[in-house]
Amino acid sequence: MQEIPELLREVPLFSKFSNEDVGALTTIVKRRSYPKAHVLFHQGDPGEEFLVLTEGSVKVELMNQDGKELTLAILKPYQFLGELALLDDVPRSATVVTMEKTDFLVINKRDFARMLDTYPRMCFPMLRQLTRRVRILTDDIASMAFLDSYARVSRKILALAEEMGQVHEDGSIYIDQALTHQQLANLVGTTRETVTKILNEMKDRDLISIRRHRITVVDPEELAERANLGGYT
Repeated sequence: MQEIPELLREVPLFSKFSNEDVGALTTIVKRRSYPKAHVLFHQGDPGEEFLVLTEGSVKVELMNQDGKELTLAILKPYQFLGELALLDDVPRSATVVTMEKTDFLVINKRDFARMLDTYPRMCFPMLRQLTRRVRILTDDIASMAFLDSYARVSRKILALAEEMGQVHEDGSIYIDQALTHQQLANLVGTTRETVTKILNEMKDRDLISIRRHRITVVDPEELAERANLGGYT
């Protein structure tokens, strides 16, 4: 198991810190692990902690009164979460749930504020990551407003391939994240049945393959072209 200083150096937010700074951070950081399907916090909860994911994955989601879920993002190792409620002192804006066994580095609210005061150079990489998330959410909103289900699923698969894909020699891209049909449906705002129909057609056209809930984009260029054509409402 890696020690906290080694883990901190893997996090882009802390990558340029000196050994002395990393040592100081180590005194305020705690390690924490959770099983699959554990709710880290609910939408509306007070913000008490800043978390850095070091192993596993989590989903950030909203839920309406009828229990329908919309997944805003999937976060992978060395991404951070929980910062918004600490920055503006407003309750949590979304619910976060683990998708598998996960490990975190955790900093409490008071130490987080002191950390930003002590290390203001953290603010720029944090803003850069937040800006990227806003751009992704903007693209997702535009997709839901203007594109049909086929195009939305295609674009989301391509986005996941870009973000967490492993490119093979033949040009195919393996997405290293298990996703059920329902989880993919929650990411694009459609039904599980529609996603199943779309994925089956994509497999029939040799655009993708799926094994153990993990998607491989067999023909990225053709899938990108299909993303612009659509096919289902």
